[in-house]
Amino acid sequence: MIILVSSKISQADIHASLGKPEYSYFFLMKDFLPALEQLGTVIQVRSRDEIESLHASYSAQGESVIFISVSPPHQTPLDLKCPTVTLFAWEFDSLPSVAWDDNPQNDWRYVFAHTSGAIATSKEAADLVAQSMGPEFPVVALPAPVWTRFAEVCPESGWAPDFGPRSFEFAGLVIDSRTLTLNAEDVAYRPISEAKRISKALLQGWWHEMRLPRATSPAPIEEPPAAPQATPIWVDGVVYTTVLNPADGRKNWVDLVSAFCWAFKNEPDATLIVKMTHHNIDLYRGVLATLLARLSPFRCRVLVLHGFLQDAEYLQLIRASSFYVNASSGEGLCLPLMEFLCCGKPAIAPGHTAMADYVDDDYVFIVKSCLEPSCWPHDPTGMLLTHSNRLNWQSLMEAYQSSYAATKTAEAYQCLSGAARTAMHSFCSLERVGTELDVFLQQVLRLSGTQQDKGAHDEGLNV
Repeated sequence: MIILVSSKISQADIHASLGKPEYSYFFLMKDFLPALEQLGTVIQVRSRDEIESLHASYSAQGESVIFISVSPPHQTPLDLKCPTVTLFAWEFDSLPSVAWDDNPQNDWRYVFAHTSGAIATSKEAADLVAQSMGPEFPVVALPAPVWTRFAEVCPESGWAPDFGPRSFEFAGLVIDSRTLTLNAEDVAYRPISEAKRISKALLQGWWHEMRLPRATSPAPIEEPPAAPQATPIWVDGVVYTTVLNPADGRKNWVDLVSAFCWAFKNEPDATLIVKMTHHNIDLYRGVLATLLARLSPFRCRVLVLHGFLQDAEYLQLIRASSFYVNASSGEGLCLPLMEFLCCGKPAIAPGHTAMADYVDDDYVFIVKSCLEPSCWPHDPTGMLLTHSNRLNWQSLMEAYQSSYAATKTAEAYQCLSGAARTAMHSFCSLERVGTELDVFLQQVLRLSGTQQDKGAHDEGLNV
């Protein structure tokens, strides 16, 4: 079998694309490649002409050819001669069903009707496709098979809590709350005109749930010069880590930071590491400085990392962490959360959207939430036609405190760690995903062949 695969962003431009629309689909494609490579010859393609040319060439040689578009459905090329499958992530309780801007592809039902099948990264999203397209349409729910990459990281019995000094390498910019001059009075007595600008930006970011505001810092943060070589970042105590795009308001990073600082206002051995996945530090730097100033004084530590983490550095960061934190209003999958859990790191997270498939209170401190009206993120009208999950801030703060208490008993933390490792092995191993993926792709090829044969038969009757 020949498997053609494409993503909007490639390895060559991922560094400059962090935070841009659909950048995460590159990582989704990258994680699915090992499973696809077990099933056939995988060729990454970049254009419609390339897909059509390769399909014609290999089909003439008697090969089965299928194209997988790792992208939102409205960006999937349609009406190709090659059987086409969309691999997508989705975090809302309804599918886009309106063709705005006179583009029928914005109605995802149109896309699925002109393709051969769909792979959703959550059961919720797969069920929505099945409800929209009927039982005959091929659709399957599969997580990215990330387990294999991290299988050897965590001991089978789980990690014991580590409070001692440890480090990870990082070559980007670091904002450390302990090196900043944080003065709440600078914010309280800020000029009214400036305060209005900040409030308006905050309101807009919340309303659209897409972008967080830009604001001027009460005092500029001095950026350390970008180092060409990675340098060690030292942490100790209980370390919470999150990886997020600050331009995506659904990640609720302001609430995530504020709840941490309130929970550990008097705990100097608690550290929060926020790895920002965006190419432009000015997008969030002012908001961060304002936020930390308003929360001060606090004895806990907040570290914000700006820059690209190489694979080895990312693994060091995971090892140095005690917990992963997710506070989002919706997730199509959340690869970082899955990766940390695979490494035996327990988590704090809600149990909704894609996370409902693998979050369990045996190894996750579950954050409460409730449904609220929302809009599809790429809908320019902003109409409230779907729902997201509103974060319960109090529940998040209490989850921080409960998880911190769990580290004080070695057996309790190690039990959480071992349970996370075991559950993720069952959920996203290469063997499990590869087997289900093979069954699905064979179904798509079989149905596509039947449709082509029927089309040829019908055409013959018209001669």
